[in-house]
Amino acid sequence: MGVIHSDFYDLDQKTWDVLFNLGSPREFSPGDIIYLQDEESLGLVCLEQGRIKNSVFFPDGTEKTLCILEAPSITGETAVIDGGRNICSSTAMTKTKVIFIPRDKAQQFLLSNPNLMRLVLKTMARKIRSMLIQAQDMASNIPQRLARMLLNCNKYGVFTHQEEEARLTITHDELASFLGTTRPIITKHLTEFTNMGLIEKGRGYITIKDHEKLKKVYDFG
Repeated sequence: MGVIHSDFYDLDQKTWDVLFNLGSPREFSPGDIIYLQDEESLGLVCLEQGRIKNSVFFPDGTEKTLCILEAPSITGETAVIDGGRNICSSTAMTKTKVIFIPRDKAQQFLLSNPNLMRLVLKTMARKIRSMLIQAQDMASNIPQRLARMLLNCNKYGVFTHQEEEARLTITHDELASFLGTTRPIITKHLTEFTNMGLIEKGRGYITIKDHEKLKKVYDFG
């Protein structure tokens, strides 16, 4: 707040449908801002279609990606629970449809629906754990961080429903934003990993070819 498989979202379709009908739908194009950090919360944001990223911006304009979310999912839950402002910004990565549920209505629905409350709490816990991993990795060098993210995408903040962990759908720019570096540096190390036979690169995705050797990069640099 990583690949989360579908069974993580232990919420039946009927509850999702009710949730999607509680608020106002809006559509966004890639690059559109859904909400901004430090602004008043619009309520619980339910991602019905598409893919978004949550990130923080620092005073110098630097962006740090916190997580990537794929529909169906929720975001903005922290501000709904504590009544504060948005703790991050959210941006559409693809054509996206979201449902904004006003804070009061969302709080009432959470209290009346234990399954949804459990989902919100599990989502928050996974986001906190992923941010802790990202923070711990700041002491490592870029190749180590990159190797760890590729090996642990299911814990690093890429919250999707894909079943195959060996293939990560992500761009070089997105990896750079996650790892606190630049696109050219990420491209350089990915090329090195490819030449070593550790991964295979495609347009917008990376497939792990040798888990054991990639783990050695993370362990020993």
